[in-house]
Amino acid sequence: MNTRFEEKLTAIPEIPKEFGEDGGHFYRYYDALADEIDEDMVKSLKAQLDGILIFAGLFAGVNSAFLALTLPEMSPDPADDTNALLLQLVTGGNGSIHSAQDLPSASFTAPSRIFPVNILFSLSLSLALMASFLAVLGQKWLVYYRKRSGGGAEAQRWEQLRRYLGAKRWRLEAILDDILPSLLQLGLVIFCISFVLYLGTLSRPICYTVAVPIGLALACVLAMASIVPPLAIDPTASDSVLMEGNVALPVLGVPVAFQRRDVHQ
Repeated sequence: MNTRFEEKLTAIPEIPKEFGEDGGHFYRYYDALADEIDEDMVKSLKAQLDGILIFAGLFAGVNSAFLALTLPEMSPDPADDTNALLLQLVTGGNGSIHSAQDLPSASFTAPSRIFPVNILFSLSLSLALMASFLAVLGQKWLVYYRKRSGGGAEAQRWEQLRRYLGAKRWRLEAILDDILPSLLQLGLVIFCISFVLYLGTLSRPICYTVAVPIGLALACVLAMASIVPPLAIDPTASDSVLMEGNVALPVLGVPVAFQRRDVHQ
């Protein structure tokens, strides 16, 4: 299946009435075309997954840095108690701290505006980690997809067909090529929202300065997505199906009669 042939496929070869009587000419074209389609799919998906892993790693690092700033604001700072006790010692012990209940930590209440910030930062980080996990699984699947177990050319041909039909049935290409980037994009949007909210807890002018360009960028993306027409889909194209006595070979796009076998073996 992985052997390249010098002959170039310019047209679908004529299907023989009995396979083998054409000297394997049809099978050579089929193997070359099947291997080319598999190789193109694996290379494109692998490049996509590599980019997702790099971006998700950097994005998770930035997100974790902001969580390290915002999460401590939900609990009392021990340094406040230390400063209050030191101040009482410096003033001669005439302060109002007489027990642990008088310490600043005892009456601490987290700011209400910091809760949604931490929730959104955590959600954004979770989406990035989920995308990384699925990208690693996708790379494992690509390695398995291209791995052949041997058994001769005919056995490998049927093994490739089973895996191709399984990938189409479970829509793995759409998952790896569409859903994973969407997870990262959703996480990035949530991160931008939480970043603006966090700036709002620090300074209103800074918050508005950052929120305006981010909002305009998101609005432009949504406007472009609504203006650009969807990709045209050929209604005559369909996934390969198994037929009684025949198998529709996906890589050639036309039904090709194989000898009767069980593809699920």
